Amino acid sequence: MMGKKIGVSALKDVKVLYKGDIYDLACLLLKVYDAKDRGTNTRSRHTVYGLSGDYAMLARLDRDQILAIFERYNLPLEATVENDKEIE
Repeated sequence: MMGKKIGVSALKDVKVLYKGDIYDLACLLLKVYDAKDRGTNTRSRHTVYGLSGDYAMLARLDRDQILAIFERYNLPLEATVENDKEIE
């Protein structure tokens, strides 16, 4: 069974410190993972929950604070974030 997926563009309006900050981080991570996985059979992706931890570490914020914001945006924490073209 495949897990839930969301396209990265679903994060464009999310604001923790500024509008689009989570989208920017998700885009960066997608590029990093794709570059890291090139030439392998691996396909790395992060979840919405994983983004909260990465953002908390980078911005030195409390993860629970970020998760509360994600909840207000009704983001599915278990969903894997994908490039939009991979969802369509």
